[in-house]
Amino acid sequence: MKAQSGEGAAAQSGNRSASVRSRLIDVAERLFAEHGIDTVSLNRIARAANQRNSMVMQYHFGSKTALLQAIAERRMQEVNERRLELLSRVDGSNRLADLRRVAEAMVFPFAEHLSHEGGSYYVRFVAQLYSDPRLEFFKVIKGRHDSGMREAGRIVREILSEMPHDVVKHRLALIMSLIFSGFADREKLRAAGKHVGVARLHTAHFVNDLITMIVGALNAPYGEQALADQIEPITTANEASIPSTERG
Repeated sequence: MKAQSGEGAAAQSGNRSASVRSRLIDVAERLFAEHGIDTVSLNRIARAANQRNSMVMQYHFGSKTALLQAIAERRMQEVNERRLELLSRVDGSNRLADLRRVAEAMVFPFAEHLSHEGGSYYVRFVAQLYSDPRLEFFKVIKGRHDSGMREAGRIVREILSEMPHDVVKHRLALIMSLIFSGFADREKLRAAGKHVGVARLHTAHFVNDLITMIVGALNAPYGEQALADQIEPITTANEASIPSTERG
């Protein structure tokens, strides 16, 4: 009986610990989203979570970096699984159709997550994690449910095989910035009750337009002639603005 009683007490203690940890992650995610990762301290998170133990954050996470990883990981598994599911629809039958399927796999998991409790906070948190080079987003998630992102990159490089590898990587980086910042800025505006800018459209229209833009960005021509066509009018315009007395 004593052994069973001890096991029961241990289980209850474990449940309480897991509950406290989950609560701390919830509060941290919200505070980081609302006030910025830099400005929110571990002590502030503990106080907001009604934890009196000054060492509670160190006990559960050890450091702020570990806390950031915990927040990212908690939702990233579901996002990653959904992304892989969507990428499985790419069949190589049509270039534009496949690019759109990849774009949907990059966007839909975040869009769908907005309907989950705390989803808006998560999107704003991840945007900060991605945009701040000091936080090294990809190191934080490397090996932790990032296979969907890596698979998306592989498929895009295969579809755009005629383009230089660095160009494809550059376009993917720009697109990821667009996705994160677009969703985050939209959620900030909506949270403030403002339906302007990127928050002007209904969610379905916003998502569809974002996906269409991504397909266009990925499929845009690249090459010496395309580059020359863009540079020439810029050079001509700049030369036209220079007084003739200052030219050669």
